[in-house]
Amino acid sequence: MADVTTLKQAVAESGPYAVWKLMDEDERRAAATALWQNSDRETRIALEQTLAKEMKFRPQTIHRLALDKLVGRLVRLAEDVPENVLFQYLFHLHMADRRPLLGEFLDGAGIPHEDGVLDLPEDFEGPDAEKVGRAATELVAAHGHAALVYLATLKVADKEFWKGLDDVLEAHAPDGMAVGAA
Repeated sequence: MADVTTLKQAVAESGPYAVWKLMDEDERRAAATALWQNSDRETRIALEQTLAKEMKFRPQTIHRLALDKLVGRLVRLAEDVPENVLFQYLFHLHMADRRPLLGEFLDGAGIPHEDGVLDLPEDFEGPDAEKVGRAATELVAAHGHAALVYLATLKVADKEFWKGLDDVLEAHAPDGMAVGAA
């Protein structure tokens, strides 16, 4: 396997795991907290069972644990969960804590949304790649690392729909540094 040199390549090869590696510890804890607090019932039950097994507790005991302890365990488990579960961490992070960032990007790209959630008409054929690229560049200039985490998450969600992000992700290393930066 060739060395991964750009964030775009890392996302293509590793999906949500590349985004998780890009995130700092505070973002990971925020993602785990958002997942725990906002996931649907089915996901929450699966998380409780996984935590109970990992901690060698009964599932009912998990309810009595402090949030901080649960979040720490969820962060540690994240790299070992299936891709679809790890994507839920990323999704809930953005829906809970980063809606203004989402709205700013979608407004800049001219994509209809409701508080950061896509609200596309049935006949929507996809975003204008040039507008998406321009909005992504502006978002990274304004918000740096948080914007890269969001844009990489979009690319994981749907690589074709978000093909306009390619140049921005190609301009950054997997750790978020600009390619060619010292």
